[in-house]
Amino acid sequence: MIQKTIIATLLALLSGMPLLKAQTMDTTSVDTLISITDSLISEVIREIKKEIKDEAKDLKVEIKDGINEVEIEIIERDTYRMVKRKRKPKATIEETRQYWGYNTQIINESEMKTNPTQMGDQSNFLPELSNAKSIHFGIEQQWGFNLIRGKVRVFTGIRYDIHNYRFQNNYTRLIQDQPEFTAVEVGGPLIDPIPVEKSKVVSNYIGIPVSLGFQDKPGDNSKFSAKVGVHAGYRVRTHTKIKQSGGNVEKQFDDFNMNDFYLSPFVNVNYGDMGLYMRYPLTNLFKSGQGASTQSVQFGITLKMS
Repeated sequence: MIQKTIIATLLALLSGMPLLKAQTMDTTSVDTLISITDSLISEVIREIKKEIKDEAKDLKVEIKDGINEVEIEIIERDTYRMVKRKRKPKATIEETRQYWGYNTQIINESEMKTNPTQMGDQSNFLPELSNAKSIHFGIEQQWGFNLIRGKVRVFTGIRYDIHNYRFQNNYTRLIQDQPEFTAVEVGGPLIDPIPVEKSKVVSNYIGIPVSLGFQDKPGDNSKFSAKVGVHAGYRVRTHTKIKQSGGNVEKQFDDFNMNDFYLSPFVNVNYGDMGLYMRYPLTNLFKSGQGASTQSVQFGITLKMS
């Protein structure tokens, strides 16, 4: 009997019909019922059938969706109260993301120097890159702490980045242990007779990102989210890599006058598990006075892993 009464009341409220029996409800009851989906109604009915007997008194049934709590309190046989409560958003959410994109460079032309030598032109700036092959990869573990209703959060975590700078000229060489960054555009196979398939320099960084984020839903099931913040990193390794024909690989490890620290504002815009990102560093790629002022800009896509 009580089940039929509650089910009839639910359907009456959803269809806009007046109630046939007097029930005590707070002012949010109608809004609550209207907002309940078909699946939630089914869940309410299942819980009522499971929990309530004909003579049940002083019984409470709680139904929860992702955002709200709906509590049905059975006072007597045909008297009940339904209350809608906002669920508290999670204090902390966690996410892991991969970043795949490209490196490009912005160089202060007034600081660029080129000196001709017998080997080839020596320069104090990063030679022209093959942008399609200058790949940036990063992996990031972040924790978001609730600020406003679970939709505005502050994020921080740990991040590891690998920056590949692939040179257009495969005969480009970087010179170790120099007072200033020195790249040599070797004059081809007559001077460097080893056939070469690629030449690049790779830098690895570890750091901490801090950002302010917005998401369309509380918790970790939001569809749209955006973050604006800054990433501080420390260079842990730099090396050149020359791949010769036949598969032989030659590596040289040095700092190549690159800056030990990295500070970069960034913006991420995500929908679902994918998104776009861009980072524009405030710091110079090279140490002060040891190379032409250069900013390495990254942009690409993000993939959510958890």
